[in-house]
Amino acid sequence: MNFNKYLIACGFLFLMACSEPKPFVFKGLKSIKIEKASFGKNIFNAQFEYQNPNNFQLSLKKLDCSIFINDQLLTQYTLDSTYVIPANSNFELPAKMEIELSILLKNTVDILFNRPMKIGVKGTATMSKGMFTKTIPINFETTQKLNLKDAL
Repeated sequence: MNFNKYLIACGFLFLMACSEPKPFVFKGLKSIKIEKASFGKNIFNAQFEYQNPNNFQLSLKKLDCSIFINDQLLTQYTLDSTYVIPANSNFELPAKMEIELSILLKNTVDILFNRPMKIGVKGTATMSKGMFTKTIPINFETTQKLNLKDAL
């Protein structure tokens, strides 16, 4: 009889340990630097800040998303490197983005006058904990100023 109690307790602990991870919380754009400026494609290096609300460490295997500025598609972004995300902490992910000059020109007034802009990230993230892997949808939005004077 005691063996059954231990078996049930172990099964309960196993199910709690395998709880589904909560999605990351988007904190905003931490920094942005211009790598290459041209009349065609411009290359930006950015650091996006997120928070892991889970009380366990996760591995981010893949990130595939679209980045929006003021509800207009800015660029597509894919991250195929594995990142270990610590439990209950903020973390940064690098982003190398190619952006057409015509897309940037649509937001020139807001950028020049350093007005707050709505930044959105929509897509999917593939995360793993141990041998369990799950792809979850991501849909983040924040309002923030883009200070491109510091990006040069």
